[in-house]
Amino acid sequence: MSFNPFSKLLGEKLDPEDLNALVTQQVAEGYFVEYKRELPSAQKIAKSIASFANTYGGWYIVGVVTDKHNVATEITGFNPTTYPDPISVVRDVIKNHIDPVPVFFCEVVTLPNGNLVLLLHVPGEQETPFVARDGRIYRRTSDCSEPVPEMSRHALDQLVERGKASSKRFADFAKDLRGFSQSEEQDAWLNIFISPYPFGIVEKREIILESSAVAEILSRSKEPVCIPFGDSRETTVTGNTPFNAVYAGPFSAIFRQMAIGRDAFNSLTMEFDVYARAKLHIPLGYLAFNASTLSDVQSDAVRKLLFDRIIKPNGGQSSYFRPFDIGAIWLTVACLVNFYLSWIKETTLLEGFKVAIEVTNAWRRVAFCDVDSWADHVERFGFPILLHDEVRIPDEEGTGRLFKVGSALWIAICGHVTRAFGLPYEFFENAIYPVMAKASQRGGK
Repeated sequence: MSFNPFSKLLGEKLDPEDLNALVTQQVAEGYFVEYKRELPSAQKIAKSIASFANTYGGWYIVGVVTDKHNVATEITGFNPTTYPDPISVVRDVIKNHIDPVPVFFCEVVTLPNGNLVLLLHVPGEQETPFVARDGRIYRRTSDCSEPVPEMSRHALDQLVERGKASSKRFADFAKDLRGFSQSEEQDAWLNIFISPYPFGIVEKREIILESSAVAEILSRSKEPVCIPFGDSRETTVTGNTPFNAVYAGPFSAIFRQMAIGRDAFNSLTMEFDVYARAKLHIPLGYLAFNASTLSDVQSDAVRKLLFDRIIKPNGGQSSYFRPFDIGAIWLTVACLVNFYLSWIKETTLLEGFKVAIEVTNAWRRVAFCDVDSWADHVERFGFPILLHDEVRIPDEEGTGRLFKVGSALWIAICGHVTRAFGLPYEFFENAIYPVMAKASQRGGK
């Protein structure tokens, strides 16, 4: 976890009384802290922030007086007339003077005298190195209040390796480690791996230390979950993920939808670990269309297309056609992802989430959706039959795609899932609202 000189948790709003801890605890500059009385030049700000990102993370605090040993002695703040919006100033400096841009979080505290104190927190565990605009790579040192340029080739190589280690950590996480029986080897799965970024900001050790925490998650899985669309619309889906079994292991808790009599077989699963990461394992159910089951299809256009293109030419059944309901997959992903977000909502110190999507045993699977636009797509382009057994987004194994906080995460993930199954993102945009409307009319998933 990141160093925190305050009694409050990272992400909690600070007040003037909290800042006094810097003086009473005699917090000194060094690896994790740098003080400034006033905002310095852009070059100096960038040098300091890059050095934190390249080392262990830390705090850049403006509005503090120090003694000759660089220990905080007084919280004076700075005049707001000089920098009425200091957060915008440092944000622009960092974005224009450091490459790549590190993750950082800013806060301004107003003192009783009207002066401001700027606090900028840089998390550790980032994908180093970060280069300042002067072409140098800066790091923190324990015996100096100012960052220094790194001149050692060995140290620079270590920074590069540290960045690779961060990527490898996600790669090691984004794997399906479940075992399968012989009868399950051909089952198709959608696997989604979600990790907060930067890594290490959030920890959830209670899921392995407190049985009550696991029981609460299990109970909450049966409650309604709100699904935000990123605009004014929202739908409440009831019974989103009614898990009925949980395995609490040494590093994670695994929640399952388990059918009676099939306890030993894999099923819909969601795994939470102590670093607030999640693995979603969603089975791709099989829809057996034939002449008698076509009456269950609501769209006239889809029903006619299935009959003309599949049922009639194949003697009344779909012999090679292996469809699954992608609308049901969207609903499942929406519920699981938003349930996951409700679990980690305590923190605000997140840049976003790294996500990897994997489809296994997918050969000859067809994403089916009971809406007119699906029939239109098939008429124009043919059935979206997967020709690969495995699909991964991003396509390079072990990598993830970063989705920023503030967007509807489930929509971003479902859009990529739709593309993984051979349908364009526009199809998802057009079909998701009818699918959600039908789910609401049925009272949930």
